[in-house]
Amino acid sequence: MPRERTYLRYQVYRSEARKRAASQIGGLQGQLKAADASIMDLSLIRFEPINRHALNAFETWEEPCFFWQEVIAWKSREPRALDISIWFDGQLCGLCFANPNNRRRRLRVVRLEGRPGGTHPLKNRIGLLAMMVIEQYAHFVGCDVIEIQEPLDGAIPVYQKLGFSFDIEGRLVKTLENPVL
Repeated sequence: MPRERTYLRYQVYRSEARKRAASQIGGLQGQLKAADASIMDLSLIRFEPINRHALNAFETWEEPCFFWQEVIAWKSREPRALDISIWFDGQLCGLCFANPNNRRRRLRVVRLEGRPGGTHPLKNRIGLLAMMVIEQYAHFVGCDVIEIQEPLDGAIPVYQKLGFSFDIEGRLVKTLENPVL
C-alpha cells in the first residue's frame, strides 16, 4: 500500500506544478495588458496531462518530430514522470514528457515539441511555457538539475536562451538554484 501513496504524491505534484505555472501566467496577464492592450489573452493557455484528448489533437499535426502515442505506456511504467500538453483555447500547441532519475537529483526532459508547420498562437513560446511547469515539478521532487535528453540540433539555441548550457560531460543542463515555489 505505501507504493500507491507514493504514486499519488507524484500525481499531486504534477497537478500542482501545472496549476502554479498557470497561476504565474495569470499574474503576467495584467502586467502585459498594462503595457500593451493588444496582447493575447493569456488566460486561454492551459497545461493538462497528455491524455487521449491530447493525442487525438496531436494526430492533426503535420510532420511532427516525435511519435507521442507511446507516452501513455511510459506514464504507466514511470509514475514519477511529468507529462504536459500545452493548449491555447481549444488548440493543442505543445507536448512534453520528463522523468526524474532514480535518485531524483536530475529531471530529464525526454521529449518537448511545439506544433510543427504553419503557425499557432504559442509559436516560439512552447519551450518557455513547458519550463515553467518543469521547474515547478523539479522543485517538488527535489531535483536541482534539468537535463535535455538528446536535444535536436535546431533546438539547442532555444534551450540556451532558456538558460541551458553544456556541462563537462556534454549534457545540455540547467541548474536550479532559486526555488520558484
